[in-house]
Amino acid sequence: MHDATKVLLGVPKTNDSAVDNLKGTIAAGLVVRHKSDGTISVAAADGPPRGVSLGTSLSGLDRTSMARRGLKIPLILTAAFTPTLGAQVHISDTTGKGIASGAGATGMNATYASGLLTGIQEDGTEIPAALIDMPGGL
Repeated sequence: MHDATKVLLGVPKTNDSAVDNLKGTIAAGLVVRHKSDGTISVAAADGPPRGVSLGTSLSGLDRTSMARRGLKIPLILTAAFTPTLGAQVHISDTTGKGIASGAGATGMNATYASGLLTGIQEDGTEIPAALIDMPGGL
């Protein structure tokens, strides 16, 4: 039975997305940053945001699929944060999760396409999440 309050992390809710495949692994639902040495990270200090991880790539276990633009992309949120539909997305500078605006958060070129949802991680555990729209990329 379908539960509209839950979203599978790593699975965009529309087909309107552009996906890249990068070397390294970052859990689905976190913002991916590209370091100058070619590796990937979630930390703002390591480089600009590239997109949102869709999880381990099907083409190889040491690679991450990443939505660089798209609509209704699942994003993990920090605990106790409830997003507002249509509000600008802010990302934690250290964890790559959606967070309230303020110190330690960077505003993205994206808006919330849903309120608070329950995200289902790759291992089946549940975590706070929301859908975001980033039609032009982060």
